Amino acid sequence: MKLNLRRGQDGLSARLKLQKGVSLLEVLIAVLVLSVGLLGVAGLQTANIRNTQSAHQRTMAVLLASSMAERIRANAAAAGNGSFVLPLQCTQLSAGASIQSVEQSNWLNEILTTFGDSGTSCGGVTYNAGTRTYIVTVQWDDSRALGGSTTMTITHVARI
Repeated sequence: MKLNLRRGQDGLSARLKLQKGVSLLEVLIAVLVLSVGLLGVAGLQTANIRNTQSAHQRTMAVLLASSMAERIRANAAAAGNGSFVLPLQCTQLSAGASIQSVEQSNWLNEILTTFGDSGTSCGGVTYNAGTRTYIVTVQWDDSRALGGSTTMTITHVARI
């Protein structure tokens, strides 16, 4: 059996003429689909970075609240009379003569260094004499996170 593959005799040439420009259109559509997918991945990466920063800030807030609770427990004699009470403070304190005021000043400095001195980074300590518990509060601005609140608060309860 002899095959005759000259142009125009097997219909291949006619089919190729009908396909002219179709492969270019397919490539353009494929590039469009790929670019939309890459934009979606970039958006997810951006949201991931924001939420990772928010998680880091929450972790730091827990560590800072625990730090103040340990400072209170370390000085249980003074803590028993409520000497570590500090109203919610968003600015740096000057250290006084007592160990409590030095600890409070250092702690607020750590908060302002960690979360920034934007007026929304705050720390406070309250005391309940009846239950002999201190409530340590750390606040900061978490509006950068996806769906984040402008003010985030972490509290830590320390019993002496």
